Amino acid sequence: MKKMRKIFAVLLTLAMVLAMSMTTFAAKTGATLTVKGLATNGDQKVDIYEIYRLDDDDNNWVPASWTEGTGVTTKNITDQNILEALKTKAITLEPGATQTTSAGSVEFKNLQAGAYLVLVTDTTGKTTYNTMVAKTYKYDESNNLLCPIDETVVAKAEGYTTDKTADATNVEIGDLITYTVKTTVPYQDGNVEAFSVTDTLTGATYYLKGDAVKGKAAVNTITVNGRTVEGLDKLDETLNGATTFTLDLKNLVTSKNTYAGQEVVITYTAKVNKVNEITNTANSTHDSDGTITKTYTGNATITKYDETTNVLAGAQFVVYRNVNKEGNTVKEYAVIDDNGWITGEWRPEGENHALPEGIGSITTSAEGTATVKGLKMGEYYFQEVVAPDGYSINTNDVKFEMIEKVENQVVTGVEAKNPENIKMNDTKLSALPSTGGIGTTIFTIAGCLIMVTAAGLFFASRKRTNK
Repeated sequence: MKKMRKIFAVLLTLAMVLAMSMTTFAAKTGATLTVKGLATNGDQKVDIYEIYRLDDDDNNWVPASWTEGTGVTTKNITDQNILEALKTKAITLEPGATQTTSAGSVEFKNLQAGAYLVLVTDTTGKTTYNTMVAKTYKYDESNNLLCPIDETVVAKAEGYTTDKTADATNVEIGDLITYTVKTTVPYQDGNVEAFSVTDTLTGATYYLKGDAVKGKAAVNTITVNGRTVEGLDKLDETLNGATTFTLDLKNLVTSKNTYAGQEVVITYTAKVNKVNEITNTANSTHDSDGTITKTYTGNATITKYDETTNVLAGAQFVVYRNVNKEGNTVKEYAVIDDNGWITGEWRPEGENHALPEGIGSITTSAEGTATVKGLKMGEYYFQEVVAPDGYSINTNDVKFEMIEKVENQVVTGVEAKNPENIKMNDTKLSALPSTGGIGTTIFTIAGCLIMVTAAGLFFASRKRTNK
């Protein structure tokens, strides 16, 4: 019996020792490293490099060979100079593991208990990130090593770009342009005091509500990572007709970094004014430079000549285009204001090819030129409706084409193709006999003489007969 008690005591002691050393003999692999806060506006490449791990035999920390010369230890691993030295060396090496995503986070599974350098690269070049370290281990209250454990790090961006795009590079007066502004929610580390986006229009006004314009409906939406956030679903509709706004997004910057790295997308429509260049600028508190987009309208000039090379003033023109409606080609005439700008309204011709009422016209100046303004790309016609005094109307309409002007593969305007060919000649009316001149006087005198002679002969004849 005493022998059994001794054996039982020994076994109990062994069990206690085994229990106390359980952490020491625990498996050294199986940790999951999660990297969150990645920008969702494009692919983010995440590389991890093992800095050190537990030795398989004596559970001591063993640094990776590539860290030699960096001075890294378990105690100084978060020092900024050490991190910079690690990053400089790591980018010349093959990473231990790599993942690419635009979903905002990635996971690396079944990792060794140890420390890892985490480097994030935005493949679009719009965002830069800080260098991070993740530890897949920790010690308990008794300073006993617990391994491995899952770890989560949040990618902190050091710079963000505010993007701005327009759905058209050329438009006509009165058209709607759809703009899209994109930015990224910053990481909150206690230093973010404000987060907002500012947008400014020149040459157009916000069109956030109202009827469709030329078949295009008004747009006004805000999303965060593709979803709607309560209280932040659209721009304030009181901005309709305005030219600038500042949208406060500070509520997206939380202590838990719930939205960190997520993409904010602001989409809206704007109505084009009577200008040749529509400029839009968008920036944020984290990107003061921002992005500028430009959209253009164009002008076309016709020159009026006589039969030779003399220019003619006073010729009046209307502008039309051919459109296909239900399989038939019909003319639509531009409504033009007193300054030569089209208004964006087009009216079909009337019966028997009659001009629509109230469409306006342009008139050639003393230089013989007249200009219509605010057209987009397409084919158009100048039609003469009033000829200069002494000339007949030319019924041969002049066709012209509006094209985009491109410099270094960038659209810089809208212009008429071959403008030197946009011209028209008028023919002088035939000369008529003048009235009240010497020619009529002679005919009158001659007529009177004939009448007097005829009367004299008549009376002389009667006198002879009476005798």
